[in-house]
Amino acid sequence: MPSVWLRKGHVQPVWAGHPWIFAQAVDHLEGAPAPGDAVTVRDPKGQPLGRGFWSPKSAIVVRVLSRDPEDPLDANFFRKKLERARDWRTELLGLPGEATDGYRLCHAEGDGLPGLVVDMHGDTAIVQLSTLGLKLREDLIFAEVMRVTGASSVIEARSGSQKLEGFEVEPRVVRGAERTETVFRERGMQLSVPVELTQKTGYYFDQRENRALVERMARGRRVLDAFCYLGGFGLAAARGGAESVLSLDSSAPALANAAGLALKNGQADRIRYQCEDTRSALPELARRHELFDLVVLDPPKLAPSGRHLDAGRRAYRRVNANALRLVEPGGLLFTCSCSGVMRVEDWLRTLAMAARDADRELTLLGVYGAGEDHPVPAAFPEGRYLKCALARVQA
Repeated sequence: MPSVWLRKGHVQPVWAGHPWIFAQAVDHLEGAPAPGDAVTVRDPKGQPLGRGFWSPKSAIVVRVLSRDPEDPLDANFFRKKLERARDWRTELLGLPGEATDGYRLCHAEGDGLPGLVVDMHGDTAIVQLSTLGLKLREDLIFAEVMRVTGASSVIEARSGSQKLEGFEVEPRVVRGAERTETVFRERGMQLSVPVELTQKTGYYFDQRENRALVERMARGRRVLDAFCYLGGFGLAAARGGAESVLSLDSSAPALANAAGLALKNGQADRIRYQCEDTRSALPELARRHELFDLVVLDPPKLAPSGRHLDAGRRAYRRVNANALRLVEPGGLLFTCSCSGVMRVEDWLRTLAMAARDADRELTLLGVYGAGEDHPVPAAFPEGRYLKCALARVQA
């Protein structure tokens, strides 16, 4: 059986539960695994640490799926993991429920299935396969997702890491009924996403509880929702009683869908949509002396990998400084980062520097992350990718 032997000094994180094996941690291969084959990970003494799929084109050459060196990683394995993920969400979180049936069913490493994400949009499952090993087993995975969830349709979504693994996909229905959009509920709101707009897995369910927080903060406030995509934060703010909402994004199709959702949920009169590159729109709003009582800033991943970290810091500093100049003194900033390589302390330090650049004082009221349906192994800090801060802004 093919094995991946680790170098000395690279064992403890894996032994403690970290699921990733980086290329630089590998001492040698035993056997000749083909890309996507199952391999056993061993320490320098030959003791097994777990099993996963071999990904030689990736910086992460193995993602540990099982700690059992004899595990066949077959259909039964995936079925049991998916059933466990489904059952604890139902028991602990009440998902799906009457008010919310849009949620994350499987969160990759957090549910013991690195590289596999499954989001439920009502009776539709959206599946993201991020490793070659999973892609080569797509038929059994799609079948087990359909069996475990009872979904009427399964849609495959793209992810940023697929190209690094040597394959690419376009969003498509892979099982069940054909459909052009998904339909689901979030906290009582009626939502839908066209299949072609399923960016990653669609509606960013990791921000659901943070959208609820913005809704509670929005009453009577003038709100800016920057990098709004499908307008989730702006829609929540409008429902929370915002005086007005300006939603900015560079995607005209996304904004058209967002406007439709606002109309469907009775909030169209409160929200104005502006299609423009948000990074250039923010300083232009400042030049026009426009101010808001609550600014929501949820940019794309500005530091996608470790080699982009310095540039990412500069980008987060610049965009947050531009956002801070738009906050009415005494107002609120709710700002986010989805860059997993940037630790929360580093990001908060960057926000503090942005505040100095904007000549503002920033007082943290709370720091938040993804919702409970996005679990993370205790030994896997990279999994705590989403960072959000609510802060009070003073001139």
